[in-house]
Amino acid sequence: MLYKIETILKIPKYVKVVEWIKVLLLTGSSQILIQLISVVSGIIVIRTLSIQEYAYYTLSNNVLGAMTILSNGGIVSGVMAEGGKVWDDKEKLGTVVKTGMYLRKRFAIWSLLITSSVLIYLLRQNHAYWSTSFILVLTLMPAFLSNLSSSMLEIGPKLNQDILSLQKNQIATNLGRLTLLLASVFIFPYSFVALLSDGIPRTIANLSLKNISKKFINLESNKNSAVQKRILSNVKKVLPIDIYNIFSAQITVWILSLTGITSSIAQIGALFRVAAILNIFNVVFSTLIIPRYSRLRNDKYLQRKRMIEIQILLALVCISIIGSVWLLSKNIVWLLGDQYKNLEFELILTIIIFSLNFFSNAIYAICTSKSWSINPFILISINLLAIVSGIYIFGMNTLREVLIFNVYISTIMLSMHIVYSLNRVSK
Repeated sequence: MLYKIETILKIPKYVKVVEWIKVLLLTGSSQILIQLISVVSGIIVIRTLSIQEYAYYTLSNNVLGAMTILSNGGIVSGVMAEGGKVWDDKEKLGTVVKTGMYLRKRFAIWSLLITSSVLIYLLRQNHAYWSTSFILVLTLMPAFLSNLSSSMLEIGPKLNQDILSLQKNQIATNLGRLTLLLASVFIFPYSFVALLSDGIPRTIANLSLKNISKKFINLESNKNSAVQKRILSNVKKVLPIDIYNIFSAQITVWILSLTGITSSIAQIGALFRVAAILNIFNVVFSTLIIPRYSRLRNDKYLQRKRMIEIQILLALVCISIIGSVWLLSKNIVWLLGDQYKNLEFELILTIIIFSLNFFSNAIYAICTSKSWSINPFILISINLLAIVSGIYIFGMNTLREVLIFNVYISTIMLSMHIVYSLNRVSK
């Protein structure tokens, strides 16, 4: 019996299956631990901060996301696409990453100027003092600056599938955050303390990430003008979409923030924090699937086959997530505390939004890893049409109505990405 099993496992296709199972178990178990720590940290923040402070925390985190997107602007996906061509050459991969770092620093200056001004305006709109607004901008800096380098330093290990080292680094970061929160937020229940507890461990973890990256890239390499030109070519296609996504992807928070009703912002922030556990799937996908798809040879049949398989897998994962949360919605809302009770239906809507966006963003990331991107004019036009028609169809007076509106938009955008990706791999 054992001999037969050993014989079967030596067959090439079964060897591949076993390899995938091992990688998925390693990545999945590590991500479950990472997300568990993250969820515990998030619940501590939700239950400790007042409604007003948590609203400020939510706004700051959303603007941090906008900062990151603007400083990226298609650079990371461009570096991934270029790196996929030379992933096994330490010197050439180092040149690609170094060029990407140079561009990100340039983009970061403008990103910081624009988004910090927006954050101050939104905080003032929601009754924050000037001093509070400036303190919150400053406390975002550790997380923002560490992200500039971490996204570049992860490319070498991801392309070479050094999953274990990346997972250990992420676990250390999340444990550091939890430790700082436990040591500070109960004594000082303020949003800026929670933000610093997130940013400082990231900065420290980057020192370790740099050593991990050195195994696969030469960080002493110089930037290359030809590589820079190719990355910027990708930026020109992706940046307009990313800029628009800053508005459209977080439209729920932006709409609520402009109303000046801090309780609604805090509620959506708490729901989004719970839904952020879905990041486990984002990380697994970006760590395992995207680099492997980026490395696929230019074989249209193979690329089309893998694209269809990936989309079927994504659909099954999203359906499973939504069903599980529906069954456990009362228990999950209970964890948030009395300030957020009776939000079961809103929680399910939030999970649907996150699942649709995960599916859509995953397809988008696969395409950009091959430097395929939808014409920005077409994408923005479809999204604008969805927003305008959604505002006309749905009311925007309550949190529930705003969430249903967001489900409508996310469904349209997912449909667009599916159609584009299948059409692109069929050419």
